[in-house]
Amino acid sequence: MFRKLALVAAIIALLSLSFGAAAAQDDMDWTCGMVDSDLAATFNFTGWEGPGEVDKFLLAFDEFFGTNYPNVSQVPNTGVAWGDYWTTLPAQLAGGAEIDMAWMHDSRNDTFGENGWLLPLDSYMEACPIPGWPDHFVGTQIDAFNYQGTQYAIPYDWAPGGFYVNVDILEAAGLEIPTEDSTWDDILEIALAVTEDTDGDGSTDIWGLGNLASPGSGGGGHYWIVKSFGGDYWNEEITESRLNDEGTIAALQFIADLIWEHGVHPTADAVAATGFGSELLFANGNVALHYALNDAASRMDELIAGEFNWTLAPTPTGPAGRYQFVGGSAFAIPSSSTQPDLAYELIRYALANPAHLCRTATMGAALVSQADFHNCAVPEGAAYADDYNHAFSVMGARDGIHPTYHSKYLEWETSVYVSNFDLLWTGEERDASVVAQAAHEQTNMLLGG
Repeated sequence: MFRKLALVAAIIALLSLSFGAAAAQDDMDWTCGMVDSDLAATFNFTGWEGPGEVDKFLLAFDEFFGTNYPNVSQVPNTGVAWGDYWTTLPAQLAGGAEIDMAWMHDSRNDTFGENGWLLPLDSYMEACPIPGWPDHFVGTQIDAFNYQGTQYAIPYDWAPGGFYVNVDILEAAGLEIPTEDSTWDDILEIALAVTEDTDGDGSTDIWGLGNLASPGSGGGGHYWIVKSFGGDYWNEEITESRLNDEGTIAALQFIADLIWEHGVHPTADAVAATGFGSELLFANGNVALHYALNDAASRMDELIAGEFNWTLAPTPTGPAGRYQFVGGSAFAIPSSSTQPDLAYELIRYALANPAHLCRTATMGAALVSQADFHNCAVPEGAAYADDYNHAFSVMGARDGIHPTYHSKYLEWETSVYVSNFDLLWTGEERDASVVAQAAHEQTNMLLGG
């Protein structure tokens, strides 16, 4: 039933595009009656998506302002580097910078909400409801941008993780493509079977696994693995660390051993020595199972360009069950916004208007936050379409999970998780229990502080 509904929604969206966004507005007024249509002002917005990525939204923004507020001038500050964004934006908002709308990530939402940097959206949503909210939006993303019962941002995408599979490598070794029922032991067995020095020079040329551990990896990227081994980061009340739990240590030790004991995962130095990033390493045919989010699919297809057969596969089941990373981003209204009413109308239009949701999904190769349009993320006729839908949409909806974010998460991830667990990924420390104990103590200090 879901696939049929999604297909119908995609067809409707594409037909709407044929007649233009203006035609879709005949059925619904995308303004809320709070802003004068003759308003002459500037509208400042900022985000990390740059050229190529942000275009899917700029088209919708242009349509919205051109139709409803032609005298408003857009002032974008997009393409801000990810690391810079999360250091400059808090400083700007704490200083009262006039930013009318901002990109927000689920791992940062609670920090910004706690510090009063974002406007609560509940009163806006009550006065001028968002079509499809909440039933047609992905539930994990609604929750991720809700802090202490208040909605601070509206999600625009949903990003599950999975394995990108070099089918040719597996077939040459007589191996099957993994499924959600595969275990971590099965994945390791595959990785050991295909990891190879093909030219006999003493250096690995084909790795079984890639992109599961690298310096700078955030805690969210490993949480699903930790959960699959029965561990966690903290208790339900977020008052005490669980980083020294047996399951947490086992998961992180397993990841580190992929690099240092089994040699099936490249080190950061090995990746750098190839001249490729981890994504290009897979696209060049040097990795059998590459872990990445769904939005890498279209890039992979372009990079591989038919050089080998590839597809998508779900992540495996661990000793404590199957979990899958899901995350995403949103639009929020800073508390210093000079045009908050206008910002809300724009968010509502950009993220709920069916006239362009399929276009947004197609241009961004993304699963938008409205589940009815998930089939639009993959080009029609793509060979990997069915596997993509199963690995990401179906399994992500069933088993998707993300850390329980909190107001100190941003500080914790950088000062505790990355600084400690990078020691495992670089090989400076090989015993996960040592690193986990140090991070456990620091986490308790942070949560208790």
